Amino acid sequence: MARVIVIGAGLAGLASSVRLAKLGHQVTLCEAEDRLGGALGRIEADGFSWDAGAASTTLPAALRDLFRKSGRPMESLVQLDPITEPRRHLFGDGSILDLPVGDRGAQQEAWTDLAGEPVAKAWTDLVDGYGETWQILRKTSLEPPLTDRWSLAAIRGLKPWQSLDRVAERRLPDDRARAVLRYFATQHGSEPRLTPGYVGVWSYLERTFGRWTVAGGFGAIADALAQRTKERKVDVRTGTEVVGIDTSGGQVTGVRLADGGTLPADVVVSDVDPRVLYTQLITDPAAKKLRKTVERTHQAQAAYVVHLGLREPVPSLPFETVLHGSPTVTVRTGGQAPAGHQAWSVLVHGYPTDDVLDLLVARGLHVRDLVVTRQTSASWLAGVAWEGYRTARRRAANVSPVKGLYCVGAGAHPGSGVPATTLGAAIVADAIGKA
Repeated sequence: MARVIVIGAGLAGLASSVRLAKLGHQVTLCEAEDRLGGALGRIEADGFSWDAGAASTTLPAALRDLFRKSGRPMESLVQLDPITEPRRHLFGDGSILDLPVGDRGAQQEAWTDLAGEPVAKAWTDLVDGYGETWQILRKTSLEPPLTDRWSLAAIRGLKPWQSLDRVAERRLPDDRARAVLRYFATQHGSEPRLTPGYVGVWSYLERTFGRWTVAGGFGAIADALAQRTKERKVDVRTGTEVVGIDTSGGQVTGVRLADGGTLPADVVVSDVDPRVLYTQLITDPAAKKLRKTVERTHQAQAAYVVHLGLREPVPSLPFETVLHGSPTVTVRTGGQAPAGHQAWSVLVHGYPTDDVLDLLVARGLHVRDLVVTRQTSASWLAGVAWEGYRTARRRAANVSPVKGLYCVGAGAHPGSGVPATTLGAAIVADAIGKA
């Protein structure tokens, strides 16, 4: 049995805690804030409730595996529901695409209706091809720990030197189709011209596995994991800030707390920004090379988020609507509202130069006079920005060169988003192993 300290109670920290506790380790979870869940949470005001962070996920097996590997199945605590509405795309020319998720034939039909058979075939062929990309990434990066080099076969399959922007230009003969593909970079705070083309694999994952949410808000995932920490007897300490990690001979020995206390540890799992971890929390010489590498990365641009409570009648929108333009704006309608009202979350991807309501009105959503409450939440952290394909090797690996130190979360491998951070926690649990 190892004494494990987990720093940070975001999704990855919670996932790591419950997995390791199930493996028989003695786990203490330290969270500087007074609540668990990090970006998974709720904003509540005036009878409305909105997801503070993620509102849905693809690759539901990642979450189900987390709950199964930490105890009882997920359904014993929370139920994932498929999003059956298409994602709506509104383009600058006024055209509208309702693009289904989880259905290859329905996607091809939607593109045919909008742009004709050649565009529909081009989109379908591109997404089909990402199936091979997914298998390469799954076998080389998402199940095992990140290695220093890809095999030649993986490089040939992924073609990491091709940007997402380049793939869109070469493979898709319609500006609207290109905008939809580029959105997979934009929504994570990166520029398509600096994002590897293989990131478009998310189009395949959505089409293959669909998107899923939780009735009442995605924050219920954090609540369920908090409950699981109790079941697994994790020592949860909120309001406990870790200010340093102690080592001896390249091996972690414990952590130092802001109140002057210390906690001994054989293993430390960090769910904080790797740049903070390696430049502020740990000074061991074994981390010197990685420290320099991590310092060369930059944070992805977080979305600016405004939550609106609206009185009806409100324009009828699906769960998610993307308003393409500069900046790109996403409207999510899955919040909870009193009778006769709706709750929207508006995400601005890019630097907003106009008020959110001005942006909505300019894109044809005239809701200014319907607003009864308006809340702004902290911008969603989006992890590491893509700055060319080499970013994949600059992102902090899950297994640190410091013995007993591991790294999870949006800033670490394999990246941001619910599936990626959950998979990172799985990699760490497998690397540490049973007690």
